[in-house]
Amino acid sequence: MGRNVDVLELDLDLHKREVPGDAKWLYDAQDPSYDLVPDNTTDRDKLIESRNGAVSSDVEVCSEIGVRLMKRGGNAVDAVIGTAACIGSINMFASGIGGGGFAVVRLTGGESSSFNFREMAPKAAHRDMYNGNPSLAQRGGLAFAIPGEVDGFWQLHQKYGSLPWKELWKPAIRLNKNGFRVTETLAIRIAAEKEYFEEHRDEWGFLFSEKSGSLLIEGEVMKRPALARTLKEIAGKGGLKAFYKGWIAESLVRVAREVGGVVTKEDFGEYFTVVEEAVGARAFGREFVTCGSPCSGPVLIEALNIAEGLNVMDPSDPVTIHRMIETMKWMSAGRTELGDPTDTEVFNGPRISELMTLDFAESVRQNISDNTTYPWQHYNPSYELTEPKGTSHINVLDQFGNAVALTTTVNIYWGALVHDTNTGIVLNSEMDDFSIPGRSNWYNLAPSIYNYIKPYKRPLSSSAPTIAAERDGKPGLIIGASGGSRIVTSVFECIVKSYLWGYDLLDVVKSPRMHHQLLPEVVKVERGISEGAIEGLRERGHKVEVVERIGSVVGAVKRGGDGTIYAVADWWRKRGVST
Repeated sequence: MGRNVDVLELDLDLHKREVPGDAKWLYDAQDPSYDLVPDNTTDRDKLIESRNGAVSSDVEVCSEIGVRLMKRGGNAVDAVIGTAACIGSINMFASGIGGGGFAVVRLTGGESSSFNFREMAPKAAHRDMYNGNPSLAQRGGLAFAIPGEVDGFWQLHQKYGSLPWKELWKPAIRLNKNGFRVTETLAIRIAAEKEYFEEHRDEWGFLFSEKSGSLLIEGEVMKRPALARTLKEIAGKGGLKAFYKGWIAESLVRVAREVGGVVTKEDFGEYFTVVEEAVGARAFGREFVTCGSPCSGPVLIEALNIAEGLNVMDPSDPVTIHRMIETMKWMSAGRTELGDPTDTEVFNGPRISELMTLDFAESVRQNISDNTTYPWQHYNPSYELTEPKGTSHINVLDQFGNAVALTTTVNIYWGALVHDTNTGIVLNSEMDDFSIPGRSNWYNLAPSIYNYIKPYKRPLSSSAPTIAAERDGKPGLIIGASGGSRIVTSVFECIVKSYLWGYDLLDVVKSPRMHHQLLPEVVKVERGISEGAIEGLRERGHKVEVVERIGSVVGAVKRGGDGTIYAVADWWRKRGVST
């Protein structure tokens, strides 16, 4: 199906792709769920080629907004903010200004920074606030943490933006005011909560058709006038103050407290974005940068360091696949030690730094056997892991060679399941990402002391927005994912596919993936992984479960050696589209 897309010198005359011979062993080419050499007429719209910039996101119209901003002279930061404002409007079940996230920026000259705009616990929050009723951390006012997205975008723009702040919000304002078509993904998410929305129609009225009175379905027009008004306020002079110290904060606080929340207007005034140097590593001849703790970037760095000296070059060798899974298990064990660095009473900064060293990677390699896997205790996890839920990820590479990878979330689908009709904002449920003391999990692992609730603390995140610089020092691969604990393993696997296995970007994102998070002791592989690979894992003691989808959604942008920019969003798992 043709598309009228306003892009930067977009060239869709793709060459026929060749899949590396060794890679064919890993996948079952007879499995219809994964067409190893897809028909170009089908995938032509999925792989974008450009000379001047590209955007990868979950929603086509949002990717187009980012490209239009770059075409008007904006840079990658301008584009990612405009795209994210759109994503939060259309995919309000997974992201939006009622939530928060992380971003990493790499300039063409080599400068890199990370932005932690993760939500913060209110001042009245405390370690034992959910004892006896942990579901209160998931739905309702007590699940709501101070949102960071607006401040994060402001700090991004202040440091790197080029277009006027108000211009970045205009497309999303128009979208919400005039209406947009309900996507397949949004329709599915609305239908999943059908009973609740029908019982709370007064609160969620924008989800219903004005004509039929029924919940909106795919293709029908949704309008969000209240959110349009709020975004217009944010875009104007004093917009940041309005959100954190003015009427927007007052409205969100009122709504949250009406349903049991403890957040106050003063809490909003205490919010700040952490802007710091990105953490990084050299692997596969490239330099990688990502965000530090409480983001999961440090364990991605750990995994890249392990793989650098482990020889995972040959995807046709069962040992390679086993080594990949073992690296994922060590990565997951490392995640149990992450937390918010501002909690100086418990955060072990030196230990997190150690996880990212080459010496630690070598010690891990000495504990990996090519012949067998081990029980989970071998990997020395300190505590149990939390399981984050819905997120959205955006990648941008601009015409100047600057790159941004940004992950945003409201946590569980539909956040706290609270909608402020005055502001049009869906409240996050980020408090559920903290660990709750007083209970151990099935494996007798205690909740992480590094992730206990404290006032103004930020919970652990699975996010891992990542940028790889090529040998010339300029951004090459910009990548990230949504999908809870599967985020960091998927980003790791896709990096290996791109730089070691020789996959083109379409196959990096589309091809079946593997996942192991240490506990439960099961390797999940997507349908299409070959029987030879699965049998090789089972021979080494792995329990393997074949699934349709492991639950991660990857997006990526990559600059080729000749300067051509490629972009792919995970259409196969979330109907994402790049432009």
